[in-house]
Amino acid sequence: DNVKGDVFTMAEKYKCPYCGVAFYETPDNTKDRRVSFYHDQEDFEGMHSCSWLASDIVVTYHYCPSCHEYSVQLASSKKLFSFNYPPYVGMALPEYIPEAIRTDYLEACTILDKSPRAAATLARRCLQGMIRNFWGVKSGNLAGEIDSIKDKIPADQYRVLNGVRRLGNIGAHMEKDVNLIVDIDPGEAQKLIKLLELLFKDWYIARHDREELYNDILAIDQNKQEQRHPD
Repeated sequence: DNVKGDVFTMAEKYKCPYCGVAFYETPDNTKDRRVSFYHDQEDFEGMHSCSWLASDIVVTYHYCPSCHEYSVQLASSKKLFSFNYPPYVGMALPEYIPEAIRTDYLEACTILDKSPRAAATLARRCLQGMIRNFWGVKSGNLAGEIDSIKDKIPADQYRVLNGVRRLGNIGAHMEKDVNLIVDIDPGEAQKLIKLLELLFKDWYIARHDREELYNDILAIDQNKQEQRHPD
């Protein structure tokens, strides 16, 4: 366990938006400040007995031990809004990933704080493009395309892909009851972004690195064989 401000939490990893290095949150690099219209800062500090006090806004400061930069997350305790500085810009994607897929991913990162539901919808669209391109399938809808690769991916990954599909539908389609609003907060949308990044690494980058390694080894073998059997 570690301590964030005056609250004990399970240790979590935070990815620095400046350098991309992930580090565990500790009292040395992570500080929470709670803000409320009805309470002064002193009411929240030092007294564990006051932990029941409700705060309107939680501000989290991170200090990266790698690049020594500071970042700030400001969020409503009721999940009404969230703001990150600097804003999350995503991972740098290699050019061998199709441009349309990279564009959807980067746009989802750009609107993550402003419109989490729209970011979730773009994450769904990006996932569909990845499945069509990487696996070479196209059945007309994402549900069918996920089913078509069910036997090619791990069972837990299959379930998660369907979860992304359903979450993306929340932003793309109105509920049958027009008065029902199912919202997605920035933290939830960012987890969808992180899943896309995991798939980029597991699918595209791993395949590219594997092919490069294979080609390098074959080139080395050919060179050595030519040395053994010169013309």
